[in-house]
Amino acid sequence: MGFTGYVAIFLVLALLERWFEHRYSRRAERGDVRMKWSFVALHYVYLAVFALTALECFFWERPGRWWVSVAGLALFFVAMAVRLSAIRSLGRFWSLDLEIRREHQLVTEGIYAHVRHPAYASIMIEMVAVPMVGNAYGALVFGLVVYVPLLLMRWSREEREMVNKFGDRYVAYQRLAPPFFPWPRKWRRMS
Repeated sequence: MGFTGYVAIFLVLALLERWFEHRYSRRAERGDVRMKWSFVALHYVYLAVFALTALECFFWERPGRWWVSVAGLALFFVAMAVRLSAIRSLGRFWSLDLEIRREHQLVTEGIYAHVRHPAYASIMIEMVAVPMVGNAYGALVFGLVVYVPLLLMRWSREEREMVNKFGDRYVAYQRLAPPFFPWPRKWRRMS
């Protein structure tokens, strides 16, 4: 099996994992959904990154660099581990939508002790990892230019919703945990 065969298997397995995750999310406790459009937009841009990766990998005549693919695969597994840790920590409050529930609780344990939005961090890592696996640099730029700004818009709204829901407790949590990546305390910026 050649380079494109391995990439095809990876893309199919990665999409299957996201499909199972989506099904799991639907079993969670429901709440008031905010920014309904954001899930749809992010979902289709996510699929577009996969499609562009496939097109670029399969139809652009250039040799695949294995080291780039292996680095992308390693990043993808890091992203999956971070997201699964977030899902485990949130339990019944996990959702792919931006939802505020009546009995919503502020979770600051597990991975949330280190970052406020590990699921968003994991998806940003994926936006780099998936194109790297396929050596698809156009898809990489597309994901960074289109997906990441949409995700940051949603993050900004989620931050406001969490402050509205939890008040000073969330503001204090913002000072303790950075939004996406666990930088050393001396590098952390208050957000």
